Amino acid sequence: MNQSARTSRYLPGLDGLRAIAILGIVLYHMFPGAVRGGYLGVTMFFALSGFLLARTAAANLDQGCWRTVGFYQKRIRRIYPALLWVIALTLLALRLWLPEGLVGVREELQSILLGYQNWWQIAQSQDYFSRITSTSPFTHMWSLAVELQYYLVWPLLFGLWQLEKKGESQNGTVSVLIALAVVSVGVMAYLYSFTGDASRSYYGTDTRVHALLLGSAVGLMPEERLRCPKGLGCTLFAICAAGYLALAVLLDGASAAAYYGLIALTAVLSMVMAVLCTQEELPFGRALDWLPLRWLGQRSYEIYLTMYPVLYLMERLRPIENALWRHLAEGGIILALAVIIHALSVPKAWLAPAGDPGWKWFKRPAAITAAFTFSMGLLISASAPVEAGDLDALEELLEANRAQIEATLPPATETPTPTQEATPVPTLNTADVTMVGDSVMLGALSALQEALPGCTVDAKVSRQLWDAYGVLDALESSGVLGSTVVLALGTNGPFSVEDGQGVIDRLGAERKIYWVTAFGTSLSWQEQSNDSIRTIAARNRNVTVIDWSALAADHTEWLYSDGIHLQGEGQQAYAGMIRDALGVTPPPPVETDSAPIVIWDTEQGIMVSDP
Repeated sequence: MNQSARTSRYLPGLDGLRAIAILGIVLYHMFPGAVRGGYLGVTMFFALSGFLLARTAAANLDQGCWRTVGFYQKRIRRIYPALLWVIALTLLALRLWLPEGLVGVREELQSILLGYQNWWQIAQSQDYFSRITSTSPFTHMWSLAVELQYYLVWPLLFGLWQLEKKGESQNGTVSVLIALAVVSVGVMAYLYSFTGDASRSYYGTDTRVHALLLGSAVGLMPEERLRCPKGLGCTLFAICAAGYLALAVLLDGASAAAYYGLIALTAVLSMVMAVLCTQEELPFGRALDWLPLRWLGQRSYEIYLTMYPVLYLMERLRPIENALWRHLAEGGIILALAVIIHALSVPKAWLAPAGDPGWKWFKRPAAITAAFTFSMGLLISASAPVEAGDLDALEELLEANRAQIEATLPPATETPTPTQEATPVPTLNTADVTMVGDSVMLGALSALQEALPGCTVDAKVSRQLWDAYGVLDALESSGVLGSTVVLALGTNGPFSVEDGQGVIDRLGAERKIYWVTAFGTSLSWQEQSNDSIRTIAARNRNVTVIDWSALAADHTEWLYSDGIHLQGEGQQAYAGMIRDALGVTPPPPVETDSAPIVIWDTEQGIMVSDP
């Protein structure tokens, strides 16, 4: 079979694979604790995109119709109409129902339209796996930026293959593409080990391009080299499908294993399944061409675009309190919008057969409507606030408290500072209390130090459960890991009971442990985290739950506009609740004509009062 015949025909099963990928992504964002690796659908999209890109280009070249300008025109026509619709409708929805979501949107829109949104997010230090204050309805657009950047260099890579083909050799370019993919995987692992920052490795074009490169390399290979016997093909497909399913369910995006090879393994598994689907003697392509899967796959791009804005708005507005019904409504809205936008963006796909000019009556009004809608979106974004209001103050508070913690935590092997005797603590020595938490605890640092004088607080923005192991080891080596430990972890993402139990086991049965529940007006995983906390407490006699979520739910006026972090009164309530749970008696009020002056002693790392 010649190259032209191989690449120009419809490739069975690939729409079905796209459907599986998009279902995993949507389920991951709805149920991050249950489908922990659903984000790997993006890697499958990258691999399939590279594969189809190469096959289509090779077919066009053999038919004498490959043109670089034509390639870019087709990419623009496929990508931008749907993208502009989603941007415009999202901006309109934000203006109507959630205007604070427009804060700082102009720079982000520019990064989306010009195709560098992934690097913009890296510059903003946005973490895909702790989506709280840094999140936006356009966070998912990073993957589109990676593809757009790859499209810019693809004609150059394909040009090398064209030169080789004239000499009857096609191995060099394929080898180069595979080598570049291996380098990209190595860069991902190196950056993760060097920085410990999952977001840099997750978003970077240099770290994620390996899937596109691998797909392109396979797409340029002669079909004869990819064929395998039926028995072996069935075995390989079963192994790859099982492997992909296991990773999609189990591989947490913040785990080191993802960046040390398992994301790359997903690209390999995806390509093996794609190649086996294209072999007519195997049943997988026909099976994945099941009409519902094929229909979803053909609209997977529009589903991906609309998914995150819908979830963003629904989780913040909470028009439906019941989580199950809310998710069902989200799924229905996503699907309906995707169908409409697909129809508006690719009208001839549903109005008439290919080549029939009858659909053109629809094209002009659709284009006019799209232009008007997007123009309105631009006007909305132009009038959007640039500053974040009270979130600027929150950022300053967190940064100041972070610096204070870093300045006062003793280095390893240092003997802890003796506790002052000024504050009565009849039931508990507060200097023997250690607190480990995330940005909610960090924001309440001063209130905690006032409520529990001499306590040790180690809190950090975006901290997740698995970060606790290293933190606890460091605190123990510094000699400040007390016999009473307060944990406030769960705001930045859900965790399993087994993972939480590992932290309890690390602390040991001899310590008394208190675990503060998570709360946020828009946290989709809040109950998953809190259910794990309560289950762990039921299994361990030395663990007590401090139910902050129950108290905060009745006092949302204590929160900043992000619905999570605490303003002054909320900080006092948070610290007071922890103090009362520990059984510490607050000191009696000081009778004096003037209020006492509270000073932070940076040398001793304690609060002192100036009489």
